[in-house]
Amino acid sequence: MAKVFCVLSGKGGVGKSTFCVNIGKALSENKKVLLIDGDISFRSLDMLLGLDSMVVFDWADVVFDRCQKEKARLFASENLHLLSSPLSLPDSFEKSDFQKLISEYNEMYDYIFIDAPAGFGKFAEIYASAAGEIIVIATPDDISLRAAYFVGEKLIEMGTDENKMRLVLNKTDFRQMRNGRQRNLDTAVDKTYLRLLGVIPNDKSLVFSGEKGVDSASKRVNEAFFNIAQRILGKDVKLYY
Repeated sequence: MAKVFCVLSGKGGVGKSTFCVNIGKALSENKKVLLIDGDISFRSLDMLLGLDSMVVFDWADVVFDRCQKEKARLFASENLHLLSSPLSLPDSFEKSDFQKLISEYNEMYDYIFIDAPAGFGKFAEIYASAAGEIIVIATPDDISLRAAYFVGEKLIEMGTDENKMRLVLNKTDFRQMRNGRQRNLDTAVDKTYLRLLGVIPNDKSLVFSGEKGVDSASKRVNEAFFNIAQRILGKDVKLYY
């Protein structure tokens, strides 16, 4: 039975999709991982994984019985697979339809990550309701932290257990924090009321890795994702890179 994570962000541009790709890579070293692109019409995981030319089916084809579940998967590696997002969905699409999709793949993977669109609209709520745990991605600036707090409040309103909600701070720069140009970690976490899962450095190689595939990130970026992966696996490792 897979552990299902919904990856959310209060605003765009914080690195949510890049997080999904890189945490998928880190965990797939030893585990079977499925990424589900949930950003309807604006899918990006296929491009970040270099699989965009291979997309034939998407996960809506599985939901509506237009193809077999095996045919919808794209293989980034032996253990890292992708379900691409549909370009549109009928207005009648609801939570039970997506839960049906998760049930199709639950026994095939150790981890499933759903890359939700930014904000907290209809689809973010659908995906969150299908997940056992939530990861909120934010950057240490006031606007992003306020947006992360908003997402946390919305999750609580829909009955999500606070212990199942975790925060990942992306684009952190300890030098800028020491200079007072970026919120320090304690203040950033306090502003969201979410428990910290991990910290990812502000590193141009992470953007490059998103454009060129998951193997181009720097050593410290890879270490950050390795640490987060270990914490997801239940191991006691340092929070910071």
